[in-house]
Amino acid sequence: MVNDEKSKLRALNEISSIDITLEFDRILEKILDFTCKTMDAHSGTIMLVDEVDGELKMVASYRLGPDYIEKVYKAAEKAGVQITSSPSGTVLKTGKYYSVPNVYNEPKNRPWFDLSKELGFSAQIFVPMKRGIKVTGLLNVYMADPYHFRDEEIDFLTIAASQAASVVQNARICTRLKDNIHELKQYKEQLEEKIKKAHKGLFDSEAKYRELFDNAQEGICVTDINGRFLSINKTGLQIYRCISDQIIGTKFSEWLSKDSVDIALSTLNKLQSGEITEQQVIREIIRPNGEHRWIEEKIRAIKEYDRIIGFHSMINDITEKKDMELRLRYYNEKLRMSYEKLKIAEVKYRDLFENASDGIYIHDVDGYFIKINKAGLEMFGCHGEEIIGSHLSEWLSPASVEMVNEIIKDLVSGKTIDKPAILEVVRKDGKSRLGEIKVRPVNYDDTITEVYGIIRDVTEKNRLEQKLAEYHEQIEQSYEDLKEAHRAKTEFISNITHELLTPLTSIRGYTELINDKKMGDINDDLREKLQIILRDTDQLIILIHNLSIVAELENNILELQIKSVSINETIIKILQDIQPQLECKKISIVQDIHTLPEIGGDEEKLATVILNLIVNAIKFTPENGKIAITAVEEGDNIRISINDTGTGIPADKLPFIFDRFHQVYGTSSRKYGGVGLGLIISKAIIEMHNGIIWAKSDENGSTFNIVLPKHNLDRYHKPQTINHKP
Repeated sequence: MVNDEKSKLRALNEISSIDITLEFDRILEKILDFTCKTMDAHSGTIMLVDEVDGELKMVASYRLGPDYIEKVYKAAEKAGVQITSSPSGTVLKTGKYYSVPNVYNEPKNRPWFDLSKELGFSAQIFVPMKRGIKVTGLLNVYMADPYHFRDEEIDFLTIAASQAASVVQNARICTRLKDNIHELKQYKEQLEEKIKKAHKGLFDSEAKYRELFDNAQEGICVTDINGRFLSINKTGLQIYRCISDQIIGTKFSEWLSKDSVDIALSTLNKLQSGEITEQQVIREIIRPNGEHRWIEEKIRAIKEYDRIIGFHSMINDITEKKDMELRLRYYNEKLRMSYEKLKIAEVKYRDLFENASDGIYIHDVDGYFIKINKAGLEMFGCHGEEIIGSHLSEWLSPASVEMVNEIIKDLVSGKTIDKPAILEVVRKDGKSRLGEIKVRPVNYDDTITEVYGIIRDVTEKNRLEQKLAEYHEQIEQSYEDLKEAHRAKTEFISNITHELLTPLTSIRGYTELINDKKMGDINDDLREKLQIILRDTDQLIILIHNLSIVAELENNILELQIKSVSINETIIKILQDIQPQLECKKISIVQDIHTLPEIGGDEEKLATVILNLIVNAIKFTPENGKIAITAVEEGDNIRISINDTGTGIPADKLPFIFDRFHQVYGTSSRKYGGVGLGLIISKAIIEMHNGIIWAKSDENGSTFNIVLPKHNLDRYHKPQTINHKP
């Protein structure tokens, strides 16, 4: 059962503060851990509505064993019922909680009766997780013995389920956003690589042609972790004698002979396991036309952050290499002829390279094709005899024909065409492709007789650019969803702090009346317990107050009500209010507080800062310790210092103490309590007053210093409002 309000508030705060970037299963474990521990429950589960098929599914369990979910579904299957035949189905339909005080009073033919008996829980409550009015899942808590859940426990579970629904939704959005960003990054990298390759080629100088020729002598391809082709260069396509669309997305094993598949899979398994990082193999490939060729392939693993994400291969067609070796042996006695053969082979490979790059074509000034290379034929999807002698209009859309006619007209008139044009090519098979062309005139005796053109297939580039724009729009929408979720979380914190503060203030007031004997005499034992109530109530009120200020900070709506403030009176009132805390730990206060001039500021906010620092000092000071408070005037400023004789702050933690939700001792020393709000709030408020705050610490204790300017009070005849700006 829930022990006290403080435990409930802590659990709700811990649920709402779960890091949504964690693994999804870990997030669900944390929700169940916080909820069940607060309820002192035997166990618990979470069920979520699947976003794809809309079915309710059990996705996490707490203290029920790793195979509990499997047992539940097997029990349902054995009984021939759906999992929603239990109270979970009722909650899903009605949107209201459903409690079972004693499962053994339920009908004995229910499929989960024996499972409950086996695991040792007797009572259950099913609470809907809602987003708006829509039920997105169920938070379920199981008790060991028969149990009637109290109203305040049901209220706590209802809020916890609402918090859990928000965290789950935000985690799902965060996961989708990370997936979108990852996919966008992949498309961006592919696009940049294609653009980089596209800028190379026939536009470069002779030196670049030779450099590209040397680099392109080997085929290059990239496959994913499962051996599926992601990209392949022109030489690689030439080796496989196919076009990009035929090979991209297929597995490498689909292009191998039966004898080579086993060898290739063995190599892939070794690379995937990390046993080897690089391997050179010889494989027999089968081209689309059925022709068998032998290739030599050097494969290496591609890693990202020590994780294998794919493979990079350099391939050579060694079929022709073997033929060449035979020729070289045949002409071994005729060195001069062999040399000439090698020169011819070099020219041949150079020609093959030039043909394997962007499409190159020549047409006359009337638009009739004269010559076209292999890459150009691939672009138009035809054979040479089908296009040579034909007119441009047979291979372009009507709009593109008009564009080309204007280009030819401009060239003939002497104009220079520098900007590439995008044409719509209509292939022989009727399919359309986008081609980027760059043209120049061919002169003969100062007369333009032909047009030399280079065409580059930019269909994929255009598709990727459109995909990039779509993902950009999706990311923007995801960002807006996260902003809305953040706003809802902040509004929830603001509402719950307001609802909690009113009853706590009443509790403190009545406790103080009893403690001050305004309602009759009390003995020492009762007085000691009342002091504890006052102390804990004050700490809870401070926490709730800090949560409210944090909500205002996060929404950039924190305001200062500037008026004349007496620091002396403020410190006196604070010391009176925290007397119960001082008495509980028998801490003495040493004061060196001078008479200070009034300053301009927000009295309530400045009191919050000083109170937070003194409460922190009490928290970290052992019993019978001492706290020294100094307040002096220093030129145009006043300085307030609070020194304690506590444990001190480690040197490596000191630079981070003003960070949000930072705690010096973390989870290893929870005896000090707190959620790390006080110092970040103090820093924001002091800086809004144009002041500074810092801390010093050693093994003898810590000192927090505040310096505030002495504003000219003539400026503040009336209270002024100053908004917090991040």
